[in-house]
Amino acid sequence: MDRLQERAVAFRHLMDYRYKIILGRKGKATELSINFEASDFFHLIGLHKLPDIINGRLPSAKIFYDCLKGNITYDRLTQSASFNKLGDRFTYFDRLEEILDSNDMIFKCNTATLKGFSRIIADYELKNIYGPLIFYLFIEKRSYSQDQYCKSFIQNDTVDYTYGQTKMTLLYKEKTHIKTGEIQVQYDRSTAK
Repeated sequence: MDRLQERAVAFRHLMDYRYKIILGRKGKATELSINFEASDFFHLIGLHKLPDIINGRLPSAKIFYDCLKGNITYDRLTQSASFNKLGDRFTYFDRLEEILDSNDMIFKCNTATLKGFSRIIADYELKNIYGPLIFYLFIEKRSYSQDQYCKSFIQNDTVDYTYGQTKMTLLYKEKTHIKTGEIQVQYDRSTAK
């Protein structure tokens, strides 16, 4: 299977799930409901950075399904003059579910502070450490619903994107299979030891 298609398949798997995360800070709880839509793939994996190869005027959901079917390939992406701008987000993209399933640190984003490191505008970020690798996953509220989505994904060991951000306390996290309704509680502070 093509490397891009593998990542599209991994994302398609995530589209069957919803994460519910409850965070606390100074006695106040905040609930996040993260879901995944086909149109999210385009920006999250970085295809917007390849305008000489990917027609950004096409609906981003169509581009996702073209990747899923193998109509857009990794070899085609490598022909872009901007391919190196994808950085490690492409390499580690298939770890997205593993990052979401972990119970690592979550921060509320202060865009003004974040501007010193990035142009990303987000509501929350997850910081995950896997050995020598550090991953940042940025989350934002959808403009048309109460749900959140994964907006950007970065692997970076030299810049700490959490600098100046507000650390939140994870109180509860569950992963629900949308079609079956099966719930997997991944963390519950009231029962955690």
